[in-house]
Amino acid sequence: MATVDQFKTLLKNAEDLGISWEQLNRLKSVRAIQNDGKKWHQRNPKVLYAGLVFLISISLPLMYIEHELSILADSEPHPLNNWKCFLSSQAIASLVRPPLDCNACKDVTEIFYLKNITQEEFLEKYAYSMQLVVVQDGQKGWTASKTFSYEYFKSIYPPGSKALTQIVDGCQFFSFETDLDGPADFFNMSQSRVEGKEDQWYVGWSNCEGHTANELRKHYKMPYFLSPELDHGKIDWIYMGLPGPGAPLHIDRVPGATWQAQLSGEKEWTFEAPPECYGICNSKMKVRVKAGEIIVLDGSRWYHETNIIGKDLSIVIGSEFY
Repeated sequence: MATVDQFKTLLKNAEDLGISWEQLNRLKSVRAIQNDGKKWHQRNPKVLYAGLVFLISISLPLMYIEHELSILADSEPHPLNNWKCFLSSQAIASLVRPPLDCNACKDVTEIFYLKNITQEEFLEKYAYSMQLVVVQDGQKGWTASKTFSYEYFKSIYPPGSKALTQIVDGCQFFSFETDLDGPADFFNMSQSRVEGKEDQWYVGWSNCEGHTANELRKHYKMPYFLSPELDHGKIDWIYMGLPGPGAPLHIDRVPGATWQAQLSGEKEWTFEAPPECYGICNSKMKVRVKAGEIIVLDGSRWYHETNIIGKDLSIVIGSEFY
């Protein structure tokens, strides 16, 4: 190994022989001596600079998207409303979500089934945790399961109505894998398709039009186990579908946890821990939610997908709390 003094002598002799520094610098042995003892960022400044430029180039658009998604969450008309399905895609949601502290899910090994739970107990044990729970008596006093149907919703959202227009302009409609071009198509299906004699369908939409929301809420109320001191979402979600695929594996873009009440039919949920928690948290769990039950989940931290099982039409109403 050449010493520093020997290296300086080598450089001087090279100059005397007419060998330029650029020519010497092409030799791997010279570059190795130059980099000896330097840290990685000192040896690779160009790579480091390129990496920083790349990070900035993707982080700024994602910060903008994150900001715009928070605006969309308020359900006010916004220029990005026509793009919200793209912005809510799995790829974007995965990119902008912060890494999970795996301590939050490492002790979740099963789904809890609860009855007669008090607001205080739910708030203390489950409201802010990743524990998945199914409240089996959560729809006490509701008439929604006897009232809500495809025909009922069709009467609530008649053609040309403000309620129907608002789904497109200010709310959200998800057709998932169904070949329906928006809510107008959905509420104009043939009776044979509604009954499952044609292609399978599964859709969801948010209800942000005040008059319609008040009409629907005559038939259900806030689940009894959620205390008033929690911040409750102002928008409710409706999901309907025939037996078959529901929502594909995804993660939600909501600030808190979600409750979803199974009014009719039966739905199977599959939950997966985020990739950074593989080997620490339970990698996959499944649960079947029956009519009359309410599932509570943190869909912004658990990846989840749904499938409708059995023979009956699935109807679900739900919202968020923080």
